[in-house]
Amino acid sequence: MKSPFIPPRTRAELVSPAAPGSRHAQMVKVVLPLIGNGLSPEAVFAELRGQYDHTVTDAEIFGVIKWAIGKSPKPSGYGNRYHNASASRPTLPVTKESATAAVGRFLKGFRCDEADLWHASPWRPLEDPAFDSLPLFAGLFHGEDLVNVCPEHGAGITKSRDQWMTHVRDHGAPSGSIGCMFRPNPVTETGSGKDGAICDSDVTAHRFALVESDILPLELQLSVIARLPLPVAAIIFSGGKSYHALVRVDAVDVVEYRRDVGRMLALLRPLGFDQSTGNPSRMSRLPGATRGEELQRLVYLNPDASEALSIFKENK
Repeated sequence: MKSPFIPPRTRAELVSPAAPGSRHAQMVKVVLPLIGNGLSPEAVFAELRGQYDHTVTDAEIFGVIKWAIGKSPKPSGYGNRYHNASASRPTLPVTKESATAAVGRFLKGFRCDEADLWHASPWRPLEDPAFDSLPLFAGLFHGEDLVNVCPEHGAGITKSRDQWMTHVRDHGAPSGSIGCMFRPNPVTETGSGKDGAICDSDVTAHRFALVESDILPLELQLSVIARLPLPVAAIIFSGGKSYHALVRVDAVDVVEYRRDVGRMLALLRPLGFDQSTGNPSRMSRLPGATRGEELQRLVYLNPDASEALSIFKENK
């Protein structure tokens, strides 16, 4: 995966946030090379927001980004040369402690819970969570889409969206020894992997990417997801130690998908998000299924997501 070249001096600034009183000057220093070398305004915001606490407001960050865009900066350092993500991104280890501290700076005291997200959800989860997969299937897939569902390890079962909805209405969501997984992106009828397993090449539309963290405390995860400047289409409680966020990508092909999702995950790395979820056939948890004694639940659903959760945006 390729990502924009970030000059070494800019990388050094990004891993060493300035003290209060010098932060605006530091943002001005780094934002020009970030914009000039190809990062989107949203990516730059995510990068800077994770660096500073409440003494730097969202409005101040957006103001610096707007100023930089008006300068029409050109590629710096080595020009428009691209490097591997591992060479152009900071590689400091991310621990539970460092991620929790970064999240604290990012949230600036903001908190929300499942009830807040339920009220913010354009599509409300059903009263009986055992049937949560019905609105999920209806909202994220088209009738002719083929959906792969895995209640056990292996290739899983592939049916059309409408067939799965009929199954859930009649029998409930399938549950097996692993609870139940599903692939948020539609696939071919038969996978090209071993014993028919679904591979990345079997994905037929690159709509969604999975974002999750296994190291952040569970009580912080929803608050972070709600404040990220990302078009979140669904949030699912895994029945374990994480919430799964499905982010709308709508890439034209696997190359664009890997580029955009890889860049997004790299920006989320300091906040403790898993870096291994960037492939299009990645599975998420199917709401309504039982995982041990826990129910996998749908928390939020917005199939038409095109921007961040507006209800949680800071007033500017």
